[in-house]
Amino acid sequence: MKPVILAEKPSQAKAYADAFSVRRNEGFLEILPSPIFPEGAYITWGIGHLVELKEPHAYDPKWQKWSIGSLPILPERYEFQVAQGKSKQFNIVKKLIKGTDTVINACDVDREGSNIFYSIYHQTGARGQTIKRLWINSLEVDEVRKGFSNLLDNRKDLLLYEEAKARQISDWLVGMNGSRLYSLLLQARGIREVFSIGRVQLYPLKETGVICKHMRVMTCTNFTRT
Repeated sequence: MKPVILAEKPSQAKAYADAFSVRRNEGFLEILPSPIFPEGAYITWGIGHLVELKEPHAYDPKWQKWSIGSLPILPERYEFQVAQGKSKQFNIVKKLIKGTDTVINACDVDREGSNIFYSIYHQTGARGQTIKRLWINSLEVDEVRKGFSNLLDNRKDLLLYEEAKARQISDWLVGMNGSRLYSLLLQARGIREVFSIGRVQLYPLKETGVICKHMRVMTCTNFTRT
C-alpha cells in the first residue's frame, strides 16, 4: 500500500512535493515511485485545524443561551467535530487515511503540529495504521528527502499531542466559561458588549483602552466609602 503523508497546510505539502516527482489531484498529490517510496505515496493536507472542539450547545441545549445560571460549562467528555467549511478537504484526507496501512505525520514539529495531526487522524475513525513521524526543521529539498528516509516512531509525538490536547481543552473551558461570565456581569452594569476571555488575547490598543474604561466603571460602581 502507498503510505499517506499528512501535512499541516497546502504550502507545506507543496514543499514536500518539490522533493519528488508528483501527480496533482484535487486535495492531494501522488508521489510517483522513487528510491524513498518504491510504491509511491500520497501527500494530503489539513487547512490548519480541520477538527475542533464542539460548541457548548452540542453537549446540552441549556448551554445555547448565555446565562449565569447555566454556568459552569463542564461536559463529562470532550467531543470534536470537523471545522465549519472544511468538510471537503477532511473527507479527502479521511478516504486516503482509511485506505492505507501507514500514515506519516508531516505536520509542524511542535505540540500544535502533533495535535493537528492526531485530532484529524482520530476524527477519521481510522484504526490500526502504523504511524511514523517526519522530524525536520528545514523544507530544503535535501532535508526533506533525508527526513523521509529516516522517519521516527510516534512515541514522542504522542506525548506532545496529549500535552497540546490538555491545553486545548483548558483553553476551551476558560474561554467558554470566562467569556460568558464576564460579558454577563458587565452587561448587568449596562455595558452591552461581548468580551473574549482566554489565555492568549491580541487586543488593539483602542480595545484595551475600552476594557480599562469599563473596569474603572465597575470599580467606581462597587466602591463603598468608609
